Amino acid sequence: MSDGRKRFSGSEYKKRAKDKEYKESKVLNKIPKLSTFFKPATPSSLNAPDNGQQHQHDLEEIETSKCESDLVINNLTTSTLNMDPATFYIDYNDPAKWIINDVTRDYVAKHGINQNLNDDFTCSKREYPDKNRFLNKSLFVRTRINGEVQSRPWLVFSKSTGTVFCAPCRLFGSAHLSTLVTIGFNDWKNAVRKLNDHENSIPHKTSTVALIERGKTAGKINQEIVLQLEQETNYWRNILKRIVATVRSLVIRGLPLRGSEEKFGSYHSGNFIMTLELLAEFDPFLSEHIRHYGKIGSGNTSYLSSQTYGEFIQIMAEKITKQIVEEVKVSKYFSISVDSTPDVSHVDQLSFIIRYISKDGTPIERFLKFIANTGHKSEQLADAVFDTLNQYNLDIKNCRGQSYDNASNMAGKYTGLQARIKEVIPLAIYVPCSVHSLNLVGISAVDCCEKSTTYFRYLQELYNFFTASTHRWEILLFYLKKSKCVKSLSQTRWSARYEAGKSLCTSWSEIKNALQAIIDDANEKPVTKFDASVLLKPFNTIEMCFMTVFWNEVLERFHIVNKKLQSVNIELGMIVELYGSLEQYISRIRNNFEEYEGKAIQICGEMQYKKDKRRTVKRKRQFDETMNEVITETGKEDFRINVFFVILDKLNAELVRRGSSYKNLCVKFDFLTNICSFDEEIISEKTRALIEQYPNDIEESFTNECLHLRDHLFFKSDKKRNAQELCKMLYTNDLIDIYPNVTTALRMYLCTFATNCTAERSFSALKRVKSHLRSTLESDRLNATSILHIESEMLRSINYDDIIDDFASKKVRRKML
Repeated sequence: MSDGRKRFSGSEYKKRAKDKEYKESKVLNKIPKLSTFFKPATPSSLNAPDNGQQHQHDLEEIETSKCESDLVINNLTTSTLNMDPATFYIDYNDPAKWIINDVTRDYVAKHGINQNLNDDFTCSKREYPDKNRFLNKSLFVRTRINGEVQSRPWLVFSKSTGTVFCAPCRLFGSAHLSTLVTIGFNDWKNAVRKLNDHENSIPHKTSTVALIERGKTAGKINQEIVLQLEQETNYWRNILKRIVATVRSLVIRGLPLRGSEEKFGSYHSGNFIMTLELLAEFDPFLSEHIRHYGKIGSGNTSYLSSQTYGEFIQIMAEKITKQIVEEVKVSKYFSISVDSTPDVSHVDQLSFIIRYISKDGTPIERFLKFIANTGHKSEQLADAVFDTLNQYNLDIKNCRGQSYDNASNMAGKYTGLQARIKEVIPLAIYVPCSVHSLNLVGISAVDCCEKSTTYFRYLQELYNFFTASTHRWEILLFYLKKSKCVKSLSQTRWSARYEAGKSLCTSWSEIKNALQAIIDDANEKPVTKFDASVLLKPFNTIEMCFMTVFWNEVLERFHIVNKKLQSVNIELGMIVELYGSLEQYISRIRNNFEEYEGKAIQICGEMQYKKDKRRTVKRKRQFDETMNEVITETGKEDFRINVFFVILDKLNAELVRRGSSYKNLCVKFDFLTNICSFDEEIISEKTRALIEQYPNDIEESFTNECLHLRDHLFFKSDKKRNAQELCKMLYTNDLIDIYPNVTTALRMYLCTFATNCTAERSFSALKRVKSHLRSTLESDRLNATSILHIESEMLRSINYDDIIDDFASKKVRRKML
């Protein structure tokens, strides 16, 4: 359908458009020019420091496109202003012709300083009594005392005067400062000294800073808006610095941030708001911000909400994780350790730990993440390990070790986790956790005989009796005075039973008196008296006292070794030495039965064994027996043979069996720590074996490097070093280029786990982070909070500005940050 309008042809439309354009141009030609509305300027007004500044701003508004050139700022016609055009001609390449005002300052700050190095310096001639001197290009650079050459971008040559000027000082400095500011400097004979004095002066540095700051906003028509924006940006960055500092302090200690109510002034608010309120009492800036934005409500920018600090937690966690992964990639070789435990919400959490060598040759163990609900089958655990390594882009081929506890799903020789990883990378040797193995040694010794089992059960029953009632505990404390109280047996660390045994050994008579006081108290219940009498009976036997003295000394040694094994800096060689020392200790105390018996008699006052107190049952002699064939053991001999020797033999056998696995692993690298004690033939044999095992990591020159290293250590008279000391020496003295293959071998050796105690420590952090008050914590937030809490040392080194910059780049905000 037609809309009623008349249609024209294409040529008619073009014709009508040309007519319209012609009519518009005639109208525009009749309109007066913009320059006619301004009062013409006089030369004197241009040179005036006050009025000229405003006039130049007016001129800037009417400047044409030619104003962007380096020669003309105001190309106004003579007919318009009725004055000499040269008056408005400013040569920005010649500092002698500069008109010092804001326009000139802005132009130079925006376009930079042209030093005119390509000009002809013949006009800079100055006559001296001895000879004529000229400006030399060497003055435009400065040679420092250490030989470094530094340019002088502030020095400008003026062709019209044949002198040089200091551009920043001429624009921002005082007029009476020096000839570098006023008429130009040309004392070429003393130029080096005077230029050095000038550039080290405070006025010069102040002027240079002013020019740099001017350049940040110069040439912009929105200078006031930019300044206002900078002020607002600084305001919000200062607020975020306080928020980041608060969040960092809380997560380092594993404290919850949220409360039941997220309101300022509420007693039910969380630690985050509580900390900000505390800081606001002493920080007027933060106090004013909370007053304006603390109760502004959702939908408004305040950066005080739980969403904001949740994002900061995630950003900081990503930074730390990225830093750990980068350090692992730089180190190349690494080892892994995993262990699982249920959290407070009964979700199984698998802790993933990685070990590598730092830039200074020190072994480091880092926590990466918790993996929820992986399952306990070795296949499921292997998939979790591979997925985690792929997630962080870590090559499994660089894995040189793995360490877990002695559970069958982890340590299984054929289908365990270690076996499945070895199928992918055979060089990932499995190292049983040395601390867990030592605990198993003790457990085996306890279960080897009835007397030993009864002793530790008695320790726990004694603790349970006194802690079941506050009244009994007060009675015990009354008799103990400054002695140690009874302790409970540890369910995880067997060597920690040392504290329970020591408390009984050092407070034998005090505990005995406390039990007797409960029995003699007429106000006590009959059941309580009966339990106390049952616990008191062993105090009157030499067997119980002997076990207390014996296990106190044995457990003391095991406890000290156990604590040493938990160190991150422990290496396989030290484990072999410690296990061997315990073997020697157990063998030595085999002859100390009389000594332990004497101490037991001195403590309890009993000299007879239970067997000696019983009536001897006479067996009817058979017709073919003689009197000499009847052998009767005394209580002492029976206890020594069937209890004392049995425990020691079991301890020694388990130490030998479990320590042998570490010897087999250590024998490949132990020659590096004792290299000075081996001859050339043995070193060649051991290095050849290592080259064959690691053909893609160690080169053929490894043998020559080891022989050279042996001579090096002989020369330093430093014949014996452990692996960590040797590796650190190579890094510290910058000898890696000389011994690259030795360094590679040490890195592979030292990156191997000796224990998985770091994984056990992460479980303690898990209990603090995911407590019963935060049982619904999601997996991502749990991992972010956990890594910030566990790796708090790395978190302290992160700069606040870096965190805020990442926060601003990731989120679109109403406020510029």
